[in-house]
Amino acid sequence: MDTIALGKHNPRLIEIRKALDHGTLTHDGLLPVESPKLIREARESGLDIVALLARRDALRGETPRLQFGDLGAETEIYTLEEASFKKIQSTETSQGLIALVRVRTFGIGDLTANPQGPIVVLNRLQNPGNVGAIFRIAESFGAAGCIGLTDTARPYNPKVVRASAGSVLRIPHVWDLSLEETCSPLQEAGIPLVGTSPRAPATIADWDWRQPVAVLIGNEGRGLGPEETRLCKTVLRIPHRRRVESLNSAIAAAIILYEAFKQRGLQ
Repeated sequence: MDTIALGKHNPRLIEIRKALDHGTLTHDGLLPVESPKLIREARESGLDIVALLARRDALRGETPRLQFGDLGAETEIYTLEEASFKKIQSTETSQGLIALVRVRTFGIGDLTANPQGPIVVLNRLQNPGNVGAIFRIAESFGAAGCIGLTDTARPYNPKVVRASAGSVLRIPHVWDLSLEETCSPLQEAGIPLVGTSPRAPATIADWDWRQPVAVLIGNEGRGLGPEETRLCKTVLRIPHRRRVESLNSAIAAAIILYEAFKQRGLQ
């Protein structure tokens, strides 16, 4: 197995650390993905593994090419000493493997062109765990994709990637749009925007989820404000006991998307 040794001051490691800190891709459009499970998810999703960075002790036993299948002849494998690897790991108990993955990129037109399921619009959700969970929920219940409005936790934040369990690598998504920038193409495509409120008279079971629709999920603490609900075609309620004021955003998304999935025949 041919590998290349990298020192802790290598410019590539500095760039990877910067991408992880800011929840962005590297300058050449690569996503750092940490852990064998997520690397396998990337391979099984048909994504190219451009490079694999391995802490030296993680190479004992199976070689990466055996562990992850055919990485491709072009995949570069780098070895790092523990001190160097610590500079780029994003978890306390890292298993010592990080892949640089070339992810797919999308525009909002990819989501609005004949969507085969609801589009999930995340409105200033700031908890990466919630955002990652919603990616996983969206994939589980056949959503067409996710749109992250301005100030929503970034999809390539390492915590989002881990919480999504790989779904962020597959679900089409567009980020950093304003609500107005989102509503315009939705209206042009004839896709209504639906919000939720615990005070709405109609429930999510009253809506026909078999038609194209975009679901606006509110901020964890504030939910949806008057300006946001004004832009919605309708506002629906998730029935629950009144003693509980509101639901966690990821739980609310799961209930709504399951209702849509059920109405569409659990297909």
